[in-house]
Amino acid sequence: MDKLPLPTDNIYKFYALFGLLMFIFSIGAALVQNRATNTRIYELSLEAEAAAQAPDKVGKPSLKSQMLERLLEVERGDKKAITYGLVGLIVAGFYLMLYGFWKWHREVQPIQDELVRLQLQKLRREVGEDSPA
Repeated sequence: MDKLPLPTDNIYKFYALFGLLMFIFSIGAALVQNRATNTRIYELSLEAEAAAQAPDKVGKPSLKSQMLERLLEVERGDKKAITYGLVGLIVAGFYLMLYGFWKWHREVQPIQDELVRLQLQKLRREVGEDSPA
């Protein structure tokens, strides 16, 4: 399997492409995490409801029911924390990508375009195509 090399000849190009990769993979991770957590919460809710329907001998909720409710709270809190972290990565990747592409387009690419234009003029002169006829 070939690896996709990130360009390191220009720091802004690197910022832009790294930000793009971070943005795309963070969105993917957020979608996968959201689906997995929702499934886990659903399963725990079913277990907690089943445990709540069967109270212990003295009529109080069973220890299993209480533990499942606590586990549901923890799972919901974890989901929120992970979601905030991934949103932070998405925003950071987006701004890094914008900054990199903006600086690359405004500062670096015009210089490279001018360099290529000058090299082309030089080659034409050497070959004799640019001489007055």
